[in-house]
Amino acid sequence: MEIDELQLKYSEKGRRYKTLEEYLLAKELKTHNVAVLSMIDRSGNMLCKLTGLDNVKRDQIDKILLARISKNAVICSPDNEEFKNLKTQSIKEKTIITRRTKKYGQHGLAIVKDKENDFAGWINYKFRGVATKYLQSYIMWYVVKHKYLLSRVVDDIGRMLNLAASDWEAWYVYMRLRLKHREKLT
Repeated sequence: MEIDELQLKYSEKGRRYKTLEEYLLAKELKTHNVAVLSMIDRSGNMLCKLTGLDNVKRDQIDKILLARISKNAVICSPDNEEFKNLKTQSIKEKTIITRRTKKYGQHGLAIVKDKENDFAGWINYKFRGVATKYLQSYIMWYVVKHKYLLSRVVDDIGRMLNLAASDWEAWYVYMRLRLKHREKLT
């Protein structure tokens, strides 16, 4: 399983501000990046999750990752402090891939990097960027489109698209980000 972090710019695309205070708060938030944790395994299963502002934290990785992997999993991750310090009790092997690392045969980050670049290009060129509060919905759309619709694996596509479109957690993550930042400023 390959795991990596994708950084996208924070955006409130299309928003109109009612007060000067809202505008200044949004201007401050726009200096940040939004972190997306992306994982892919050898069979092509993808998991992408919007985690918050700036960087993915280790406890977020543990919460997302350890609930979804088996005990005999091999994890390939980048040379990042948050990924180095993962709790590895239930993981068979953890491989840290650095820029100086020689190829380990089958271990590497090429597949997940390719999917991240494809996703970032899809967001930036097809839609010219999206608002951060809708980003998790676009992530789910991308995963469903590239995993299920291109390879025609699932017959009940309507049900799958309905499940992907009804990810209500994205709105709550967005609101928590805004409230945290507002508390920092006051």
